[in-house]
Amino acid sequence: MPTRREIDFLPDRLNEEPVVFLSMTNSEIKLAALACFAFWVPLSTLAGALLGQALMGVALSLAWVFASLWLIGKRLRVLKRGKPRQYHVLAIRALLQDYGLLPNTLVRESRAWDIRRWRTP
Repeated sequence: MPTRREIDFLPDRLNEEPVVFLSMTNSEIKLAALACFAFWVPLSTLAGALLGQALMGVALSLAWVFASLWLIGKRLRVLKRGKPRQYHVLAIRALLQDYGLLPNTLVRESRAWDIRRWRTP
């Protein structure tokens, strides 16, 4: 009877979301595509309608969405290189907190600990 082999190590990437396209994970692609659709479809449709070709504007908006996804993927690849995982997500959250668009939930200050008690005057 053959013995069952056990995994001696647990790979680091086992619990991470896999990279799908240009260093973007599936959830990052969904978020970027939603933002690109929200921006390009109305803009291209309006431009096409002004030229009398509204359906052509919708078709061009899809091309702009794919081009934007490609550029976002290239930019994220540069931002993610050499950083710990999910660093870009925390950086974006910190930036949004700086502008007051998110509540302050991140601890972003450093203090030194001391072993003595100090009396304040």
